[in-house]
Amino acid sequence: MVNNLVDFTDYFQSEELIEILQGLITEKSENPISTEESVAYYVRKLLVDNGIEANLHWAADGRPNVFAELKGGSGGPTLLYNGHLDVVPAGEGWESDPFEGVIRGGKLYGRGSADMKSGVAAMIYSAIVLKRMGNPFEGKLILFFTVDEERENLGMRHFLKENVSADYAIISEPTELNICIAHKGVARYRLRTKGTPQHAAKVKESDNNAITNMAIFIAALENLNKEIKKIKDPILENASLTVTQIKGGIAINVVPSLCEIEIDRRLLDGETEEVVMKQIENVLQNIAKINNIDYELENYLFLPATNISRDHLLVENLEEVVRELYKKDAKVDVFGATCEAPFLSVYKGIPTVICGPGSLEQAHIVDEYVEVQQVIDASNIFISLVLKILQSN
Repeated sequence: MVNNLVDFTDYFQSEELIEILQGLITEKSENPISTEESVAYYVRKLLVDNGIEANLHWAADGRPNVFAELKGGSGGPTLLYNGHLDVVPAGEGWESDPFEGVIRGGKLYGRGSADMKSGVAAMIYSAIVLKRMGNPFEGKLILFFTVDEERENLGMRHFLKENVSADYAIISEPTELNICIAHKGVARYRLRTKGTPQHAAKVKESDNNAITNMAIFIAALENLNKEIKKIKDPILENASLTVTQIKGGIAINVVPSLCEIEIDRRLLDGETEEVVMKQIENVLQNIAKINNIDYELENYLFLPATNISRDHLLVENLEEVVRELYKKDAKVDVFGATCEAPFLSVYKGIPTVICGPGSLEQAHIVDEYVEVQQVIDASNIFISLVLKILQSN
């Protein structure tokens, strides 16, 4: 180790870290095919076996968040390390078993290897190494691994009800170890139009077709998207509205009685749930009135944008750690997707950075992989950050 960093090489074994990651991948947690229960028990056992207090907090049946605490000296701040335990379904077409964690050419393959069991493994191992060192820091390190990030955020919604807070937080989503200080928010809507079912041979000009009605709405929403894209943010660039899914009709010769689309609205800093919903409703109401269309609009997800100042102490400390470890400057960037950071940064008021091993380009694809060296580097960074930022005030 170099410069001001504590030397922990005697406590760190790369092979042990990679075995932990392979164990995480072996414990299937495909959402929604299965739950995260087995991988949560695996994580708790790992921590407890290494002398770290860990507990399961149940967000739903079979769906436990994992909490663990590593306490140093009194008087210091609290740092929270977070990641999610669920993965998307593996699907077909893999070159090797997606739940083995096979290593080829310096890459570890498996569902969740990038998104994001490698980040979870690196955080787990950082706590194990720090424990072996005798917790040589002030304050407290919290490990919090959550369920259901890939779908409905049940784990984080349960977390909001708990009396847990921190001074700083890191989410180890795949950023290729870039320090991501912001990401767009997302709102998701289901829009349904109705029609009058009948035989397609009996259609008249005035008949009510749910798909035709939806087409009118889609055209109006695309015009709204053009206006929304004019909304700019110096860091996050532009907002957007995209129709991403459509379904309707029951047979080729039946006029459809129902059509449904999914709408994905990407959000900039400061855009609120009420204002964004009203923006869409105003367009739909005007079109519905002109064309006599019956519809329903459901908002089932709203996660605001998140950001942290470029010169925040947490960001500066992370940059210093990377510089001291690897003699190079870290890239400070924007996260290219939406994650659970707003639950921490917006709803809990915890300054939060996204930084972890793996590439977002690997998320959710066949033959997903993570560079083995990035996992090792991530754990080194997480250990060093604790030793740097958790000092007495």
